[in-house]
Amino acid sequence: MKRNVGRIDALARVAGGAALAVLAVLVASGEVSVPVGSAVGLGLAGAVLILEGATRRCLLYRALGIDRCPVE
Repeated sequence: MKRNVGRIDALARVAGGAALAVLAVLVASGEVSVPVGSAVGLGLAGAVLILEGATRRCLLYRALGIDRCPVE
């Protein structure tokens, strides 16, 4: 599968995923409470975003035919 996520989009995904992962740890430890969602859900969403950003491949973009990656 070819890359379909641009560099800025990838960096934003990694940063957002890291923020969600930190929030998941805080929720799991009881430091923060969120009205909707669980630590597991937040952690999973964070892991998916980090993985997509690191590999620069997004399955949803592929299904929708979106390509945000310039020719490399």
